[in-house]
Amino acid sequence: MKVLAIMGSPRRNGTGTEVMKMIERRLRERGEVEMEVLHLADVGLQPCRGCFSCIKLGEDRCPFREEREALEKRIEAADGIILVSPGYVQNVSGLMKDFIDRMAYTNHRPRFFGKKVMIVANGGAGLDRTLDALRIAIGGPEVVSELAYLALPWPTRPRTGEKNEKALLRATDRFHDAMVRKDMRPSFGNYMRFRFFKSASEAAREWLPADHAYYHRLDGYYYDVKIGVGTRLMAAASMAIAMPLMRGMAPWSGEDRP
Repeated sequence: MKVLAIMGSPRRNGTGTEVMKMIERRLRERGEVEMEVLHLADVGLQPCRGCFSCIKLGEDRCPFREEREALEKRIEAADGIILVSPGYVQNVSGLMKDFIDRMAYTNHRPRFFGKKVMIVANGGAGLDRTLDALRIAIGGPEVVSELAYLALPWPTRPRTGEKNEKALLRATDRFHDAMVRKDMRPSFGNYMRFRFFKSASEAAREWLPADHAYYHRLDGYYYDVKIGVGTRLMAAASMAIAMPLMRGMAPWSGEDRP
């Protein structure tokens, strides 16, 4: 198995790197693994300019697509991805936020299916919010494991270190086991996401042509998988309730419907 770790800290030898070394050691204890550690500080990823081209017209229309595409090739080559960020003001680092912004189109048009993701936040208070941001960083691969690793700038009780170690081992084992299973059954939430975006892409085809082209060629799901009758019925009922509630976000023709 090949694992790509994407590090969001501007410090190459900080706490996140130490945590990553412990994760790598545990993965090697569980089986053969090829590790690649990528520091975003070394990539020089340009921040998003907010032109909206990647979402509206397609990711190939991004003015800085070459650097993003080089990073995406490394993601494609991996079976698993580990996203690591320090918690800065109860959020991700600036480097990791740049990465998330540059991958924003995948939240409209997911890719990298079948890959498993582990997300890691290290620091003090608010790590749950850092994990919230990491959870939606890439659309398509499945987040299977999360780790909040408490790291403070002063000595802490031995119990804190023990809790960190146990949490790290559990999270790493979940990540490893998910990569081994290779389960691609979608969750109900992901199926609902597909149904919503397919419907929305038709309604907004004039404004989001890339989304419309992407979803127009898809039928039951993003990839070939069996969706149970019960799941389809529940999703249809949920869509019937949700779509009218979201009318305020829909394209407006200038006339209110009754």
